[in-house]
Amino acid sequence: MIALADCNNFYVSCERVFRPWLNERPVIVLSNNDGCAIARSNEAKRLGIKMGAPYYQIKGLCQKNRVSVFSSNYELYGDMSKRVVSILMRFTPEAEVYSIDESFLNLEQIHNPVRTAEEMRKTVLKWTGIPISVGIGPTKTLAKVANRMAKKQDTGYLMLKGSENSLISSVKVRDIWGIGTRIEEKLKRLRILTALDLVNAPAPIIRKVGSVQLERTQKELQGRQCISIEQIPEPKKNVCCSRSFGRTVTDLEELEEAIANHAVRATQKIRKEGSITCGLQVFIMTNRFSKNPQYSNSRTIGFDEPSDDPIRILGTAKELLRSIYRKGYSYKKAGVLLLNLRPRNQDQGLLFRDHHNEKRNRLVKALESIKNTYGTNSTFLAAQGIDRQWDMKRQLRTPRYTTNWNEIPAIGNGFKPS
Repeated sequence: MIALADCNNFYVSCERVFRPWLNERPVIVLSNNDGCAIARSNEAKRLGIKMGAPYYQIKGLCQKNRVSVFSSNYELYGDMSKRVVSILMRFTPEAEVYSIDESFLNLEQIHNPVRTAEEMRKTVLKWTGIPISVGIGPTKTLAKVANRMAKKQDTGYLMLKGSENSLISSVKVRDIWGIGTRIEEKLKRLRILTALDLVNAPAPIIRKVGSVQLERTQKELQGRQCISIEQIPEPKKNVCCSRSFGRTVTDLEELEEAIANHAVRATQKIRKEGSITCGLQVFIMTNRFSKNPQYSNSRTIGFDEPSDDPIRILGTAKELLRSIYRKGYSYKKAGVLLLNLRPRNQDQGLLFRDHHNEKRNRLVKALESIKNTYGTNSTFLAAQGIDRQWDMKRQLRTPRYTTNWNEIPAIGNGFKPS
């Protein structure tokens, strides 16, 4: 059996852990730059607040109904996610972290999967304060279906032993993992409207309608495992770091700060994964929804020697930015893309070069050690700037309770219900 553990309304639940008075009250979390709703409590959903609704359109509704509104706090959510996963892996070591709030778990060696699911829920809630739902099935797709149903159960967990007709007949094809709008429309024309319809459809018709992926989905719904748990994710080929600015930026110096931050952050990601990059792309763009003059451009360069050196990558990124920057435009977004990644330990040339650049390597490792001990913002390169007025707008962000010593809540220090 395979289980899917999914954190309920994850971003909202993280905010409630440190603000328990928000339980049973409507809460939403906004996207980057406080743009639109990306997480909603059940109470907010009942008010009619849709996923992706722009905040400026629902602000009046939120004020009228005293909805608590928060900016995204990705540092908090990422840390809470790691804590949840570490608890889940106490029950089974074979796990696949599918997203920030979902993990697949192999329960093949578990004698009583249902009791294990119940214990998972209780333990995660007790140790982190995060409520989860657990769906269990013989395949990943059925586990996904079971998880969707579990959210509507008082128990919070559900097991599908196979393609039980009475249960999957209520699941619309659009709610099945891996089926998008285009395939849904094709299936509708064939009167395949539910998961049960898809299970019973002749294989030649399914093959004609969709791709190999749709055939796999059908087999998975029938209880035949086609998609295995990936304990070790495949190495990424590229890594991108970019953000929309909190306000438009016209000055080259501010753009350089933003690009420097993106370059350092991207390099941190590949170093953590043990990868090196063979190339670099920098891009900038104006706001295409604005009536102001439009401009976007990018430039790519290949490295003669693959690198994971943040100082070198930062310097190259700034050079590329200067070559594409044009005065007179209001820029809304910039980013850095590290290309053609490969495992660091497979590049013997890099290992040899490190011997001749040992001083730089020791410096970078020392900076990483400090960050790991004292937090992400404990050290930074001067090129990354200090004020960062261009940074993403998060005016309603709560403290980073679990990752920043300066933001730990203190009783009697303004930490009160609101």
